[in-house]
Amino acid sequence: MEDQAEDGVTGTIELSGDLLHLKWAHGDVVTERDARALMNRARALTGGRALPLLVEITGVEWIDQGALKVFAGTWPLTRAAVVGTSPVDETLAAFYNGRHKPVHPTRYFTSPDEAMAWLVEDPLP
Repeated sequence: MEDQAEDGVTGTIELSGDLLHLKWAHGDVVTERDARALMNRARALTGGRALPLLVEITGVEWIDQGALKVFAGTWPLTRAAVVGTSPVDETLAAFYNGRHKPVHPTRYFTSPDEAMAWLVEDPLP
């Protein structure tokens, strides 16, 4: 099931089987408003069920503090795998995990295949 992009919202989120997939375009700047809209869309797509989330951050120019706080909050997620390809992506993910302490387990990967393997592991206790 694909996300029907909302006007003016940066990023798309879609449901593929039992996995949410969040991605942005190269050069996107993500705001708190975007994050809230994406979270609401995730809730609508999942019917409130907690599912794993694959996040592609490659090419994102900036994610503001308000957005990071929203992303770290209570979503319908079991865990989130953040995939990036650059040192900037890795630094952003490390800052997010360290500063915002997401309520769901979150790990950074440079390999989409490794991220997917982690996402579909047995649920955490």
